[in-house]
Amino acid sequence: IQLELFSLLNEFFQETNIWTEDIDVPVIAGLRDYVLVPSGVSAINRLMGVVNSDGLQVAALMKTPGELHLVYPPNVAAIYTVQVALTVTDPVTREGYPEFPDWVLNKYGTDILDGTLGRMMSQPAKPYTNERLSILHSRRFETAKSKAKVEAQHRNVYRGQSWRFPQSFASRNWR
Repeated sequence: IQLELFSLLNEFFQETNIWTEDIDVPVIAGLRDYVLVPSGVSAINRLMGVVNSDGLQVAALMKTPGELHLVYPPNVAAIYTVQVALTVTDPVTREGYPEFPDWVLNKYGTDILDGTLGRMMSQPAKPYTNERLSILHSRRFETAKSKAKVEAQHRNVYRGQSWRFPQSFASRNWR
C-alpha cells in the first residue's frame, strides 16, 4: 500500500502542479546558473516562473530539475523569486509514508484514496482484485487530477478566469 501511495502521490503532484514553493535566489551579476533547494522533504518537478525584485518576469529554464539557468545573465546582484512545482521524494517518514503538505490530504484525501484503491484493485491474483471497481476508482482519480490541475491554474479562486478567446478568431499565421 505504501509503495502504491508513494507512486500515486508522485503522479498526482507531477501532473497537477498543485504543490508549489517560492524560493528566493540571490543572483550575481554575470552568473547564469544556480542550484535550487526546496525547504522541506520534496523534489523539484518543474519551473513555474521567475520574477525579479520589481515583479517582472525573467526568462529562465530548468533543463534538469533543481538547476536554474537564466537566459540572460543579470547586470547587477539582486534577489529573484523562483516558483517551482514540487513532488514527493525519499526519505519517507518512519512509518514509510511520503511527506507532503497537510492541506493536500484535507482537500484531496478522498481522491487520493480513490487512486490508491484503483491501483490496488488492478493488481492481478490478489484477494482484493476487482476489475470493475478498479476502473471506477481509477476514473474518479483521473477526474480529480483534472479538477486539481484547473484549480491550481486558477490559484483556487472560485469562478476564476474561465473565458478564453474563441479559437475560430485566433490568427495562425503572421502575414
